[in-house]
Amino acid sequence: MVQHAARTPVTLIFFAMCCIVSLPGIFSEEYYLLFSAEPERNYWWNYFTMVFQHGQVDQPLSILIHLGLNMALLLMVGRWTEILLGANRLILLTLTAWLSFILIQLISGIWINGSSGIIWAYSPFLLIIRNDQRGEFDSVRGMASVLMWVMWLVITMIMTFIPLLFNPAHTLIHTFIFGNLFHLTAVITGFCFYFYWKDTFEPWKST
Repeated sequence: MVQHAARTPVTLIFFAMCCIVSLPGIFSEEYYLLFSAEPERNYWWNYFTMVFQHGQVDQPLSILIHLGLNMALLLMVGRWTEILLGANRLILLTLTAWLSFILIQLISGIWINGSSGIIWAYSPFLLIIRNDQRGEFDSVRGMASVLMWVMWLVITMIMTFIPLLFNPAHTLIHTFIFGNLFHLTAVITGFCFYFYWKDTFEPWKST
């Protein structure tokens, strides 16, 4: 049941937009810069399209790796969350996370491409999926638990140490914040909706 594409139109549109925006940037730096948040925001729409753009300019491998990892998470976590919440609530969650992503970048002055600033907002709902007792998510409950810890722990640790490779003089606290700022704010956004909607899913859990 979780596999039916017709139940996840929002996620699939999001997936398609990321691919349409990101993949041509592998072959054209000019195209990449039309939608990117870096190195400069030359157009007003860059503030909105940067969530679809991935990787770094003139680095095709970084585009492929960044896009591939985010799209793998989107096709799992995003689709499960859309089945759980429905399209309308997923749109509300997505737009809120999107605006939060833009706002935090404006405040911090750190500009980064990628859809993870939205995808991480879906992750709190893995708590409901892994505890589902209705059978809706039986086939993915174990994977939901694994992905929750991968997103919250493993990737957090990786993103803490990667900035040290480029700025070894910085402290771990600095690189933790720098590497995980947008994931953290997305998770906080997701948890706000999680607690607001949580009672809706109480019957799903065992007593």
